Amino acid sequence: MKYEIRKTPKTRQFELVHDGEVVQKVCRSCGHVKLIEDFHRYSAGHTRPDCRDCHNKRQRKYIQNIKLKRIAYRNNSRARLQGAPDTLTEQDVKELFEFADGKCMISGKECETFEVDHLQALSKCWLGSTAGNVILVSPGVNRKKGTLSIFEFAKSESSKGLIDLYQLRKTFDYLASKYGITTERYVGFLLDCEELAKRQKELLSKN
Repeated sequence: MKYEIRKTPKTRQFELVHDGEVVQKVCRSCGHVKLIEDFHRYSAGHTRPDCRDCHNKRQRKYIQNIKLKRIAYRNNSRARLQGAPDTLTEQDVKELFEFADGKCMISGKECETFEVDHLQALSKCWLGSTAGNVILVSPGVNRKKGTLSIFEFAKSESSKGLIDLYQLRKTFDYLASKYGITTERYVGFLLDCEELAKRQKELLSKN
């Protein structure tokens, strides 16, 4: 029974070899010594440099990053079609999920599935897909709110039982920080944008 320690040629990882067969290996990512069965194998037969746990974590992170990019891309595309601002980034979406922390940003209720909503609807063409206008809500809230602004939604019958004022204040605080202004100024800014959108609609209807 002969044991030897050697390094892999490319990644320089230590392996424990027994009678010519690798039995243990140091994971490139976590640095732990693990049984060779704890590593995925390539089709050629040799094992991956990262253990199964680390490889799976990397895959989940990669998939999550792709998801964030798609959300930003899709919402920016929708904004461009309306001629509205389209500056939402992958980082903006990541921070949005971190802030939401599993809760609807309007109702404050825990939800497993989020949908992206715009505080001021894209169809109003003013705020678009920007870090200060995009929120995450439950499918139920998104369905009820539709194309209403947050103020229109708050006044409507469909909002009953769906708005938590404490949560909404937190959401306004967060969105205001994206513009670097106070929450009070942010709310005033939203109201001004609503008025501008209303006037624009009236002007277009006359032409």
